[in-house]
Amino acid sequence: MHLVKLYFRFERLVAHILLFGMVGVVLLTLWSFLRATGLALFDLGQPLEYSAFQTLFDRVLAAIIALELAHSIHQMALGDHRLAQVRTVIVIGVLAVVRKLILLEVDHTSGAFLAGLAATFIALGGLLVMVHFVDSREQKDARTSVTGGGEERSASD
Repeated sequence: MHLVKLYFRFERLVAHILLFGMVGVVLLTLWSFLRATGLALFDLGQPLEYSAFQTLFDRVLAAIIALELAHSIHQMALGDHRLAQVRTVIVIGVLAVVRKLILLEVDHTSGAFLAGLAATFIALGGLLVMVHFVDSREQKDARTSVTGGGEERSASD
């Protein structure tokens, strides 16, 4: 039992170190976004090309992914090992696929690669639905245990 407590302390220490590093990553992605936005704004005389929008969306999604990952690491640092952390990891996966789709040059991409991205997106969506189902079921069970669970249901239920 002492070994398990020692491991959890080690896990929390590693999570805190990773969280500190993620602060740097978030700041770098924010700087990259601000720089790309500034370059697009200062080039106002020229019409914005699609590649400029791709770059801006790439930077935004990179910052969001970094924030979500930092949030997941923060949950781990707090010792919170519940479905919220699993949901966060799935959302990061969905964001990564969306980021890939935005940056994708369709003319230079094979159909098999697009089918793989679609399958990945569908699988992540299915996982998100399953996590939501399990989470809502756990919340319902928790409410039932608090209210006693032995009560008869009314006609409105």
